Amino acid sequence: MAEEDGLDIGAEEEKSGGKKKLIIIVVLALLLLGGGGAAAYFFLFSGSDDPAVSAEESEAVVPTEPSVYLALDPAFTVDFMIDGRKRYLQLNMTVKSRNSAQVDALQLHEPLIRNSLVLLFSSQSFDELKTVEGKTALKESALNAINGILEQETGQGGMDAVLFTNFVMQ
Repeated sequence: MAEEDGLDIGAEEEKSGGKKKLIIIVVLALLLLGGGGAAAYFFLFSGSDDPAVSAEESEAVVPTEPSVYLALDPAFTVDFMIDGRKRYLQLNMTVKSRNSAQVDALQLHEPLIRNSLVLLFSSQSFDELKTVEGKTALKESALNAINGILEQETGQGGMDAVLFTNFVMQ
């Protein structure tokens, strides 16, 4: 009987040692998988692709507010005298911004802005406005004029783009 008791004790020690090894292997496997998952998350989802981009620059790229569009109605109509003939430009314009407070400021100062834009449009060359480059330059000049007035009146610009929604030359 002593022998049987000894065999049973050795068998129990062997079974518990096997269970301990199995538990240690499972824990190590979980640690490896968890560490690998954490490393993958760190490399794939943190920061930008370009390490030279700072946090401030990456925040500036991501828009925080949706775009707001404001149509400047009624349409702008400007006349030109070309070779003794009257020519006309009719232009519908919409401005785009992500700053709704500046859109409200634009509405407040719209008479001043419209005056500046009419003077800008009437000072253009009719022949240059026929080209795509002339229209692009006019959009850029209009955006600069609007942002200049907003900076003068409110301390900041805020308009992102000028969109010509109708452009008729006659």
